[in-house]
Amino acid sequence: MLPRRYIRGGGLVLAAVAAAVVISGNRAAFPFGKPAWMPRFSGPSPSSDRDLSLAPMPSSLTLHLVPHSHSDVGWNLSFDGYYHRSVHQVMRRVVAELWQDSRRRFTWGDLAFIDMWFSDEGDKPHGGMLRGAPETLTWRQAVQKLVAEGRWEIVSGTYVSPDEGLTTWWAHNAIVDVGHRLLARELNTTSSDIGWQIDNFGHINTMPYLLSNTGYSSMVLGRMAYRQLRDFADRSSLQFMWQRDSLTPALLTHFLSVHYAAPSPSFDFDNTERCNPAELLEELKRFAQSQARQYPSHGHILVMMGDDFRYIHAQRGFSCLDQIIDMSEVRSADNGVSVRYSTPGEYFAAIRPHLDTASLRLHQDDFYPYQDKPYEQYWSGVLATRADLKWLIRDTEQIVQHVEALLAVMRIKDNTSKVSRNWEPLERQLEECRKQVAIGYHHDAITGTCAAVAAADYKLRLRRAARQALGVGRAALLLLHEPLAEAKGDAYNTAAQYELGEDADNLAREYVVALGSNSSIAVTNAAALVPQDAVVRVQLASLDSEIVDSATSQVVPVDVVGSVGKQPVVEFLARSVPGLGLRSYSVRSGGRVKDRAATQVATAQLRKGDTHVDLRIVGGRIRVSIGTKAVVWHSLRQYFANPLAQSSGAYVMHSFMLMYMVVFIVFGCALVLGLGVSAVVHFSGVAWVRHVLVPQLSRGKPAWWSSPASVTAGSLSGMAFTYYVAQIADIEMLTAWTVGNGLVGLRLATPVFLSAYAVAGALRWPTRRCVLYVYGVAAGVVLTLFWAPTWQSRPIAPVNGLFTIRSGSVCDTAQIHLGTALVTYRLCADQPGLLQVTTTAAPARDREVVAQYELDQPGWAGASCSFDIYNGVDLVRRQYSRWTPVPGNYYPAVSHVSLADRPLALHLRQATGATCIRKNTLEVMVRRDMSANDYRGLIAPIRDVVPVAITHFIDVSGGPNVLATNNLVNTPPLAFALPVKGPDTLSLMRSPLKNARLVGIQVADSSVHVPVAGGDSGALSVLARVQVLPGSQALNIPPGNLISPAKKAFAVDGGDWAMAPLSTRNRTERHVDRLQVSAGQQTLFRLSLF
Repeated sequence: MLPRRYIRGGGLVLAAVAAAVVISGNRAAFPFGKPAWMPRFSGPSPSSDRDLSLAPMPSSLTLHLVPHSHSDVGWNLSFDGYYHRSVHQVMRRVVAELWQDSRRRFTWGDLAFIDMWFSDEGDKPHGGMLRGAPETLTWRQAVQKLVAEGRWEIVSGTYVSPDEGLTTWWAHNAIVDVGHRLLARELNTTSSDIGWQIDNFGHINTMPYLLSNTGYSSMVLGRMAYRQLRDFADRSSLQFMWQRDSLTPALLTHFLSVHYAAPSPSFDFDNTERCNPAELLEELKRFAQSQARQYPSHGHILVMMGDDFRYIHAQRGFSCLDQIIDMSEVRSADNGVSVRYSTPGEYFAAIRPHLDTASLRLHQDDFYPYQDKPYEQYWSGVLATRADLKWLIRDTEQIVQHVEALLAVMRIKDNTSKVSRNWEPLERQLEECRKQVAIGYHHDAITGTCAAVAAADYKLRLRRAARQALGVGRAALLLLHEPLAEAKGDAYNTAAQYELGEDADNLAREYVVALGSNSSIAVTNAAALVPQDAVVRVQLASLDSEIVDSATSQVVPVDVVGSVGKQPVVEFLARSVPGLGLRSYSVRSGGRVKDRAATQVATAQLRKGDTHVDLRIVGGRIRVSIGTKAVVWHSLRQYFANPLAQSSGAYVMHSFMLMYMVVFIVFGCALVLGLGVSAVVHFSGVAWVRHVLVPQLSRGKPAWWSSPASVTAGSLSGMAFTYYVAQIADIEMLTAWTVGNGLVGLRLATPVFLSAYAVAGALRWPTRRCVLYVYGVAAGVVLTLFWAPTWQSRPIAPVNGLFTIRSGSVCDTAQIHLGTALVTYRLCADQPGLLQVTTTAAPARDREVVAQYELDQPGWAGASCSFDIYNGVDLVRRQYSRWTPVPGNYYPAVSHVSLADRPLALHLRQATGATCIRKNTLEVMVRRDMSANDYRGLIAPIRDVVPVAITHFIDVSGGPNVLATNNLVNTPPLAFALPVKGPDTLSLMRSPLKNARLVGIQVADSSVHVPVAGGDSGALSVLARVQVLPGSQALNIPPGNLISPAKKAFAVDGGDWAMAPLSTRNRTERHVDRLQVSAGQQTLFRLSLF
């Protein structure tokens, strides 16, 4: 039927594919049977033999066995559940085994479990478990001895191992602070100088910047994309130098080429009683030889000997390892392999003399996004899983960060007034709050990749920490009035939003309750370095009330926004609350507050100050016109997941492309069948006679335009079909079809067959044109999938096309329903240049809901898109890769994402994922609810049934102040109801610092010790980590401009930012007359007040 040249060409293609299958058959296969030879559309190309620079095989190998137990602070069980089920047994039994033999070693990472164990059993005697030890020796004392002798090594020194991409910069610093203070208090030591990030879901290059400036010189990493891992391994580069940029220190980094578990299940002594030292030694030798050439040729091999929650059977494990090591000592001369117990610290000490760090590979980029398998197996789902938990973590962090600064401000104020107070209980309570925030940023918490029991525990801890921190702030304010330190009153974060689906009794209120006469409402701005306005909510006793600015004695306008029974909840605007300070308001009888009337309109208009916003629905999207500055098109869209054909779950995100591929294969078969049948019917004998009965099939010279026309027609048909499948076809039909319901597939395959048959017959297409048409269809489908990524999601349409608007003196709001989601646009007087967009999204099974913001500017739709994400240190530019599936183009956005060189930025109130899906269009994850398990370790799928409220701020101002605005959005004031009249205004600053921010501030005393220089050992000191925003003017101010009572200032040098005792390994201080910090940099200062 087909001319020979087509048969011959097709045969060559099939032969090439078959050869690739045979050659690559021993490599990892795609999920769901997809072969390893399929094209990989992103990442560096695999190394060819001529490219490789493999290190030579060392003549002898030294195997460093590192016994360890990776213990997640909540995952399939809660933090407490893991402790009681396994961790406290591991602790006791490992200590007992180390006590028996000085050769043995053990490595531990996160300190949260050590903190819990010491609180539980630290002061208890060992009870005879430590052979030869005094009976009165406690577990804490035993661990202190082992740590001092180097037999138990604490790596990382952080309280938990946080997710690197979703953690704020303040939290990264605080997690180090808390860990170092714990080590100093409990073990009288600093941490080792080794970072330990072996289970994180990707790595970002702010980590070497942070760790190198907190006393670390090396680190161990555990996850990078599989193709990137191959590239590093093929060049013997799995030990490399990692740095943020050329101006910052680089860390010697060891990457684990395999999982952090032991080399094989034979070494999993918690699950096997078998120990054959000879076999295990041979297995270790083979493993070492497979590893040696992936690293520089120093011959030292790091062998992880553990896994999740291992060494419950510590005696069995150490006994077998002893036998292996003893046997290796006997055979080492013969086989060139020696085995020893080791720790990461001992391993790095062994290899450093053999390394020329200048010749090692230098890496200045991220290891993100993480992809553990080929094609769409990107772990982008973690950026949006359990969005409600992500919000609660950010809300609690903002409260704790603010109260930390407020406590320092009030202590300084108290000291300068010569009033002696006992602040230590408040410091201890706040430290407990910091620990809970740290736990919230653990890589199985903030990512949402945890079972329901663990998620519930995280939320409970965070809510308690928020309430406790607000109580600390309130007590700090009241300590200026000693008799009232325990008086009633409440507080809240002015950025708080109601958590839908939760028990309101368990939540901190999103408003304060006015306490009546002689009381006040203190609005604090302690964490910011510039004055800012804030919208504050207050529950009044009645409508016959008014709120007065204590500083000006002026009545402030209020709007009623709700009620509790008969008591109204109102909003008012607190203006110009000073940085590192507060402003007070009082409530009195008189006047009358008025409710805001709600109306429904087709076009909504919001007005505040000089900002005018018009909202209208055009083509199913919201057209947002912001004055004369810009027009932004806002919409909600959703990706679909097929729980049986795709493994979208807690970790992995799919764009539905895999399911579409099944549809397109069937479509292609129906198309070819229709064309073929048409040829047989309309050209009688074509299947049996070649070039005789139908000479026009081969002998006639076709018109010059016929071939490109056929390909073009096929491409347009492929695009049209792709659009129909992706945007129009019934999604339930597609889902049923692709999981095996063939009858359903006939609904789509039959029309394709009939159409192809009719068209080919009517146009009398020769065979060559049919074949070219099919090629064009295939090209159209593939190009559309990659070059029209927005087609892979579907828009969520407005329900009735009407906005419900409420206008007030403080805020104007407009609400509209998009599907089951409620979108609220809010323009307030505190930030008149920003439009707040809050999406309240209900759960939708097997759906990934995203928000799109398109700037209405000319540009070719197919052009590539660049966007910037602020990671807390740098503004990092990302590029959307057209040949990478949509999930591989998502990146973590902690607080800010913007179009590159375009005046559209989004300020985010919680961590999420973001990308630039097409020219001038930002796409941000909102929520996801997947019923499938993607089998990355969770025991069950996550059904996220809690409605969530996600807030973005649209900023079209552009210019150099965007990051300063972002800093204020994420440093909201707090409001406290006090039973006394507070100070009218209070501030420690002489002048605002617009482009700088605090990344931690504490008063230095017995709870936070630092070395003292300059002969001022009796003075009260304040530690302040000051960061200048990137792209801003460098800081160069007298110390008194930051904290007015400051008399002397010292810059802490030597690479240690940590606010902790004994965290002084490389720390030195130098006296400075001015506080100087370069743009994008951070410095720790100690300010002496007397």
